[in-house]
Amino acid sequence: MLNFLPSSDDVIAAEFSGKVSRAEMDEMLDRLEAAVETNEKTHFFCTIENYEGFETDGLPHIMSRGWQLIGKREKLGRIAVVTDTTWLRWAARLESALLPGISYETFTMDERDRALAWVEGKELLPHRSAFTIIETDTPDVLGFELDGKLTAAQMNALADQFNESLKLGQPRRLLGRFKSYRGFAAGGLADSDFWAMKRDMIRTLDRYALVGAPDWMETMVQALDPLFRVQIRCFDADEENEAWDWLEAQPQTEHAIAA
Repeated sequence: MLNFLPSSDDVIAAEFSGKVSRAEMDEMLDRLEAAVETNEKTHFFCTIENYEGFETDGLPHIMSRGWQLIGKREKLGRIAVVTDTTWLRWAARLESALLPGISYETFTMDERDRALAWVEGKELLPHRSAFTIIETDTPDVLGFELDGKLTAAQMNALADQFNESLKLGQPRRLLGRFKSYRGFAAGGLADSDFWAMKRDMIRTLDRYALVGAPDWMETMVQALDPLFRVQIRCFDADEENEAWDWLEAQPQTEHAIAA
């Protein structure tokens, strides 16, 4: 089923669910083609829930119309695909790699409002920063919150900030608050400053508290704990106050690392 959402003339916003018919796909393409002909840039937003595929009858016809639109990709702007279905997000990312020059992003359903705001131009960045610094009332104690996926730019900015602190022998104690860790961008793997920072951080710290860390991370920490001199303790998400008490500091202000 296809349902169109209210939007400005240069934005096509739609919801897909269940099985999508050929007629509905034609209607979607009709709107996209008309918008592309009318606007300097056309932006596209869609959510996909309980997807059961689309009618294969007339598939060559639909693909032909789709390729004609791709041929006009210079007139396509921001594209957001919002779904909790993992394989659909991977398929969307693969498609984005085939469409250079287009701002193409995938989102989970809990990011729906931000995705729509980004497509509409109300948000400059598609995703909020995944990394937040937590300043405390003690210079030697610092915290961070990780919620989402770290971009290569965030990893670089993170390395710069912590490396400056490490030159001063800080922090000695660290708290990590984990909300929803989704890994990091592949481009960040080549950031030598980031990995050097993590190595030097382990050498500098004497206490490290992990709050709300995923089970696999807790298991890894417990296995590696004997290898490091730093004391590492894991706390449940509702035990953050106890974690700060263990670090002998209290949180003061929070600010996001640049996305």
